[in-house]
Amino acid sequence: MNIKLNKILAAFLIAIMALGSLSGCSQNTGGKADKPKKDYSNIVENPNISIPGYESLDFMAGKKKQSVNFYNPEENTCYFRISLVLEQGNGAETGNASGEAPGNEQGAAGSAESETVLWTSELIEPGEQVKSIELVQALESGEYPALLKYECFSLKDQTPLNGSNIALTLRVQ
Repeated sequence: MNIKLNKILAAFLIAIMALGSLSGCSQNTGGKADKPKKDYSNIVENPNISIPGYESLDFMAGKKKQSVNFYNPEENTCYFRISLVLEQGNGAETGNASGEAPGNEQGAAGSAESETVLWTSELIEPGEQVKSIELVQALESGEYPALLKYECFSLKDQTPLNGSNIALTLRVQ
């Protein structure tokens, strides 16, 4: 009787596993599955937008990949697009982004007043964060005046909203 019960139980378990694999429940996507898009069509947009502020960011010299903690606060009802911009007009107190001697810094347009966009995010949903970025160029050791530019967009139709520029210092070591 025990052997018969064990065979029935084994057949039942095999049937359950087969059904699970046929329905895709046990499919391993390797973490590459598309994140389902949230439906924001019925959201009530709050006119107040919370923008995180930073006095400085600490980066590693000579490396493009950097650790950060940029985020869109959960209470916001808008997307963020964040850009990290190096202000070329002021130069760096020590070091520079172009690899030239201090005082010879040139921006993308070649003028001392231009800026260099080091990184720009994709749209960041409320409650989401960015932990790692890759700069367009590595920076040498020094302190650099920079801006975090926040562009804000409606969750419903991605129309532009108010934005903000946060002045900060990049400390590169």
